Amino acid sequence: MRHKVWKICTGGLVAAVFCVVTGAQSFGGSTKSLEEMEKELNTLRDTVSALTEQIEAVKQEKMVTAASSDTKKDVEELRSEVSTLKEEMKTAAQAEQAVKAEDIAGNVYSEFAKKVKLGGQIRTRAEYANGFYQVPTGNATLGGATGIAGRVKSTDDDYVLNQTRLWADADVNEHLRVFIQLQDARAFGAEGSTVGSAMPGAENSVFDLHQGYFDIKKLFDLPLTVRVGRQEIVWGDHRVIGNFVWSNVGRVFDGGRIMWDTDAIHAETFAVKVDEDGLFATDGDDDSDETAYAAQLAFKKLVPGALLELMYIHKNDQDSLANVATANGYAAPGDGPIEIHDMGIRIDGKVPNLDAIDYTVESHYQVGDYGDQNQKAWAFAGRVGYTFRELAWTPRFGFEYDFASGDDDVTDNDHKTFDNLYPTNHWQGNYGFIDLLSWQNMHDFRWNVKVVPTNKLTVQVDYHYYLLAQEEDGWYLASGALAVPRPGIGFDDDENDLAQEIDLTVSYQLYKNIGILAGYSFFKAEDWIDNNISDIDTSWGYLQTTVTF
Repeated sequence: MRHKVWKICTGGLVAAVFCVVTGAQSFGGSTKSLEEMEKELNTLRDTVSALTEQIEAVKQEKMVTAASSDTKKDVEELRSEVSTLKEEMKTAAQAEQAVKAEDIAGNVYSEFAKKVKLGGQIRTRAEYANGFYQVPTGNATLGGATGIAGRVKSTDDDYVLNQTRLWADADVNEHLRVFIQLQDARAFGAEGSTVGSAMPGAENSVFDLHQGYFDIKKLFDLPLTVRVGRQEIVWGDHRVIGNFVWSNVGRVFDGGRIMWDTDAIHAETFAVKVDEDGLFATDGDDDSDETAYAAQLAFKKLVPGALLELMYIHKNDQDSLANVATANGYAAPGDGPIEIHDMGIRIDGKVPNLDAIDYTVESHYQVGDYGDQNQKAWAFAGRVGYTFRELAWTPRFGFEYDFASGDDDVTDNDHKTFDNLYPTNHWQGNYGFIDLLSWQNMHDFRWNVKVVPTNKLTVQVDYHYYLLAQEEDGWYLASGALAVPRPGIGFDDDENDLAQEIDLTVSYQLYKNIGILAGYSFFKAEDWIDNNISDIDTSWGYLQTTVTF
């Protein structure tokens, strides 16, 4: 009898050990499939069932033959083994459920990976220009002088710009978001040779961190977000704060931003560094940093059907040797820094009960110091449009008037030319798509029409007529610089007719992730340009493809 029981126990023990080892390998290895795990689990169940039947047989035999105390001990050991196997089976079943809950989708090894969104964009734009054009040298991708000064004939050029962006956006948890965006900006062939890397010491391509910031969200469980790092900032129509998105590089700000957002209001403030020269700057001017501080309060429901924004911007350029005042002839090196306080208001919306009419009104007033002169300037922009929703192609007809003050006397103590601050003047063709004007010393009368023949195709035609607010002040380009230096005898002030411009813009959404944008602009010089520079007209065209993934 003892031999028989020992045989049964030995066989059961061997089977149990085999199942335990097999189960451990099954659930400990990361390469097992669910089907294999289920098969092993079923084998484990069959083994436990067989051992249970053997125990019952032993118990029955015990009752009949009155087994010895040794037999009782063997039976108890067998029961212990069965109990252990049942625990192993329970643990294995729980492990199977946990694996199924992952649904085997994405990266099952990292919960954080599921919270990260990866994306990218490749934008390629071919341009052709003839005349007073602005080659985008600010990104150091094209060399050579492109200023208009001394121009007596038109300039003819063509080039291809390429911008590549990759980003990662991670919602780590409900209180933390991290955004990182890398960018490469270049002109085709500008490296001198595309065999090998860029030429040493020549910035013929720009690879940089375009954006890198973190958001602390719902701070103190309030609708409050704190953003710190390199970031794009856009206010309204980009007229004073924009990301300069048309540029091959674009504009970002280094600093901190606090935002409060509810259904009724949006409030924010930021402090950013525009230029860091250190205590002893390379230009010889101590502490010549440029910083900007700003605050905005927006009411979403105060004006029926419209958004009301109140703005304050403080531009503080402490470089007294080389600033925009000295560049534009309103100060000599060392006269003093530039410190401008800008107060603005903007209303954007549609007429209540008549949403076919849209409108935007924005105005700013500036005071402060401009070198050793007092800043006193203002600007206004207003646009209105009517969309015929019942007609084919839903045409929208619009009119816009833009004004920015100019200065009529360089020698007095007041500087009255509006400072355009940090805009994206190309946005929506605010002052023409060809980018030859900024919001300074100007009148701009604009008419346009936009049609949408299909849900993928949009066509827009714009016409601008430009006048100077003050003929003596000069013509300011989209960069904010004078088109030509002010001569010692001053500009000819007989005429203030500057130019006319016609823009044709076509956008087509080829596929969900592929967009095509094309345009042509003609800038016709009028009397002021003819008298002070030369009678040169400008043609400019482009074809751009944007792929987002």
